Amino acid sequence: MHKNQANDAIDIFIAEWARQRPDLDFQYLATVGRVVRIAAHLRERMDTWLKPFGLTWEMFDLLASLQRSGDARGLRPTALYEACMLSSGATTNRIDRAEKLKLATRKPDPDDGRAARIALTKRGHAITAEAMTEHSYRAQEIADHLTQREQETLEALLRKLLRGLETAKEKEAASARS
Repeated sequence: MHKNQANDAIDIFIAEWARQRPDLDFQYLATVGRVVRIAAHLRERMDTWLKPFGLTWEMFDLLASLQRSGDARGLRPTALYEACMLSSGATTNRIDRAEKLKLATRKPDPDDGRAARIALTKRGHAITAEAMTEHSYRAQEIADHLTQREQETLEALLRKLLRGLETAKEKEAASARS
C-alpha cells in the first residue's frame, strides 16, 4: 500500500488472510480482488441508474448488444450469448424476457430458414437509446475518479489482463476441440 492512501476493504482482506494463512501469498487480491469488488459495485450502480428505464444490467446488456451490432435483421442467439458472455440457456431466458417486455422479437433468419434472429422492436430501440445515454454519462462520472492519464494507464493494464484471459480461453477451447 502507498503511504498516502487510505486502506480499502481489499487491504484489510489481505492482512486478515495473511494472519489466517501465512503459508499462502494473498497479494493477488491487490489486483484480482479489487477487480471483482469494483465489478460488484459497478453492477449495483448500473442496476440503480437503469431501473427508471425498467431495465436491469442483464437486460440492458442484451439490448445494447443488439443495438451495437447495427444489424436491423438482428443477431443470432449464438452471437448474443458470445457478446453477453452467457450460456445459451441464460441467453434464451433473457431473450424470452425481452420478448415479454416487447423490447425484442425473434424473427426467421433470411439466410437460414432453420435459424432465428433476435432484433430490437421500435420500443426496444427507443428505451435502449435513452438508457445508453444515461449509462454513458454515469459510467463516465465513475471513470472520472481517475485522471485522464490514470484512465489510459488502467485501460492498457486491463486490456493486457483481459487479452491474457481471452487468449487462454481460446487455447482451452481449441485444445478441447482437438
